[in-house]
Amino acid sequence: MTIDDLQDFVVLYQTRNVSDAAVELMMTQSALSKRIQAMENELSAKLISTKNKRHLVITESGETFFRYAETILTQYQLLTNELAEYRELKKGTLHIGSVPVMSQYGLMEKTSRFMADYPQINIRLEELEGDELLDMLQTKQLDLGVLRNMQSQLLNKSQFQFIDIDKDELKVILPVTHPLAKQKRISMSDLHDVDVVSLNPGSGIYEQVGKLYQQAGFTPNIRFTTTHIETLLGIIEKSERVTFLFEKSAEPFMTAQFVSRSFETPIYNKLQLVYPQGELTQAGRRFVKYIVSGTKR
Repeated sequence: MTIDDLQDFVVLYQTRNVSDAAVELMMTQSALSKRIQAMENELSAKLISTKNKRHLVITESGETFFRYAETILTQYQLLTNELAEYRELKKGTLHIGSVPVMSQYGLMEKTSRFMADYPQINIRLEELEGDELLDMLQTKQLDLGVLRNMQSQLLNKSQFQFIDIDKDELKVILPVTHPLAKQKRISMSDLHDVDVVSLNPGSGIYEQVGKLYQQAGFTPNIRFTTTHIETLLGIIEKSERVTFLFEKSAEPFMTAQFVSRSFETPIYNKLQLVYPQGELTQAGRRFVKYIVSGTKR
């Protein structure tokens, strides 16, 4: 007995008519009848009764056979789906875009673990500024994106899936010699007339800091912008300038020459994994599990 035999019987059971079932199965009535008869002979049980020419009757044995046939067919479909997923995992490339924070948040370790477990899946990682990352996600040039929710909130929520993977606090970073370094918290009024250096526009931080200053009613005096955190710290060292960074992003670059201070009202932001709804490959889904949990599923 084959899977096709089980499928044929299920269709016959559902239609209760040999002619209609044969049409649906694209075979002759004679061929279907012979197949059912062969199944009955193999099982030594009568599955249907055709005494009533107008109405096919399913026997008690046929009812039992149908229940098991449905279970077997469901399991068979799950089996073929899972095998297809594993075939897909044997090769391919995941194209990922990220704001430049993968190492600071432990994501490279998880990515490395994924690559070790799936050696045929290649990773193409592009570290991008937020605006470029958003554009590439919207134009479907990326499988996945890693960005902060202050950036991802600009995406259409009905078209993308958003998964929180970490939380971080926006800090004021100052030279240890800065007059404000003596304070435990910094208010926006404290920053009035203080020279600012910042990550570039599109970084998310630049835009959030601009909004904070706007809400405080004055304009930041941004003297310098760059894409590199270590450059920012070099510019503020032994000066009275300040910069703004997320705590975990800044941590690897902090030395005894600098201190970080919370805002008077602490500001938090989430790091998110973002991908288009319904378009993630099996390899992409498996990668998401590694990033979210750090363990193989």
